[in-house]
Amino acid sequence: MDNPSEKGMQKAQRLVDNFTKKSGTFLHPEAIVSEGVILGLAKHIDDLGKPLCPCRFYPDKEAEVQHRTWICPCADMQIYKYCH
Repeated sequence: MDNPSEKGMQKAQRLVDNFTKKSGTFLHPEAIVSEGVILGLAKHIDDLGKPLCPCRFYPDKEAEVQHRTWICPCADMQIYKYCH
């Protein structure tokens, strides 16, 4: 996997920072877990133009972007305030 761009990383970090602040949620207590999610979000921002949830498998990522269910913060995150 290629590393995400600096711009993608900045967008992903801003998304995470804004959502946690607005929703009252917190990052994972182990920094490596949060870093992995942010890296995955940044890579999807670079590749797809949207922060598709990196925690799931998608047979067709472009179709998932159009469907929008798993764009971060995904439906589960917005409802349950919990990232799997």
